[in-house]
Amino acid sequence: MKLKYFLIPMFALVTCGALQAQTTDSSPSPAPAYEHKDHWRHRHHAWIWRELNLTDAQKQQIKSIRQGSKAQFRPALAAVLTAKMKLHQDIANNQGAQAITEDTTALAGAEYQLASVRANQLSQIKGLLTQDQLTTWNDFVQKRQSRMQDRINKLNQPES
Repeated sequence: MKLKYFLIPMFALVTCGALQAQTTDSSPSPAPAYEHKDHWRHRHHAWIWRELNLTDAQKQQIKSIRQGSKAQFRPALAAVLTAKMKLHQDIANNQGAQAITEDTTALAGAEYQLASVRANQLSQIKGLLTQDQLTTWNDFVQKRQSRMQDRINKLNQPES
């Protein structure tokens, strides 16, 4: 008898929960995180740009810097992705150590080129910042380096 009183509310809860999830609109709706799914790479550190309180002129100058370096950035990124793909293919196809070593060397060179383009871009952007903005920027960089050092320390600890 008591089981009946337990099952009825549970059945109602499950049924109502399913009914609430249904809508009369038959068109598919994006998931709540839809916007971030496709563009998360572009917005990963977007909060730091908001935190800097950039002026409209600074935003335009940064956009101009990014547009100017796009001719270098895109081929450098393509080279990194191509080198990674080649390395993964050679590993999957059980190529010899010589081929994998060559792929690794090519990947290192491509990553160096991409890092160089990024460093140049950030150097130009930092030149646009005011003293207060530079302080905020440097705090961000210091916190990031601290997190990286903590991760390195954890990785270097012997497993227990």
